[in-house]
Amino acid sequence: MRTKLLLCLFIALVGLNTNLSAQDAADVVYMLNGETKKGKVTAVHEDNIEFIYSGEDLNYDIKKSEIAKITFSSGRTQVFNEQPAAPTAMAAPVSATSAASRKNKLAVLPFVMVSNDQGLMSEAMSGQVQQTAINSFKKNTNQVIVQEAMTTNAILLQNGLDPTSIKTMLPKDVASLLGVEFVVYGTANIEFEGTRTSGLSSTTYKNDKDKDKRKGRELTSNSSTTTTNYDTTIGLTIVSDTGSSLYSVNRNGFGSSLDTYEGTLSYLIKRCPWGTKRK
Repeated sequence: MRTKLLLCLFIALVGLNTNLSAQDAADVVYMLNGETKKGKVTAVHEDNIEFIYSGEDLNYDIKKSEIAKITFSSGRTQVFNEQPAAPTAMAAPVSATSAASRKNKLAVLPFVMVSNDQGLMSEAMSGQVQQTAINSFKKNTNQVIVQEAMTTNAILLQNGLDPTSIKTMLPKDVASLLGVEFVVYGTANIEFEGTRTSGLSSTTYKNDKDKDKRKGRELTSNSSTTTTNYDTTIGLTIVSDTGSSLYSVNRNGFGSSLDTYEGTLSYLIKRCPWGTKRK
């Protein structure tokens, strides 16, 4: 009799514990923003679910478009939306090159553009000035091998670098990355200074005899020319793969046209360490 009583008591306790465990179990709603909600899903509709937080009585509506998945207290999981993938790390830089392979090679970085004219702050203009500098190095220097812009820019792009972010790297590391001994950093400051209009008036005659103005027909024409003026300053710095600065100079350009930077670059490059007019 005593044994039967103990057995019944044991069964009752197990049943009570199971019932309490079932009551403690909760549905877990995983949101796309990373938030987790615990409680009871009371209904699933076409566009939303109804949900009650654990320990509360208020029923909430949650949009399905905001839910990643739900893990029910039964253990079943229902996926509503895939969670966004974690951002991938930036690709590792291109393997460092040897000093021997970099010997006498020079790369010109895309120029940093500074201007009060937003049209001159573009990537295209930066590349245009870069290419002009490369052409000038090829024409006006000796003893260096000038790397093509497409090679330099492709390596930078592969490593997620631009004229601004590349400043976070040491020059010697930039040289190693690009596979060159010398790196040229350039800045083009081209300030728009307005426009100027000049007029011209001229008088012609029907023939030479008419010039005494007492006979014949006098013809007068007027014309005007508008010019756009810029103030240009070019800065160049050349650094070696050891981190040494070999040449650093700024020069205000002669002239007021937009292409003044071309002549200014030529002047500076001719006077760099390998230039045809170096001292």
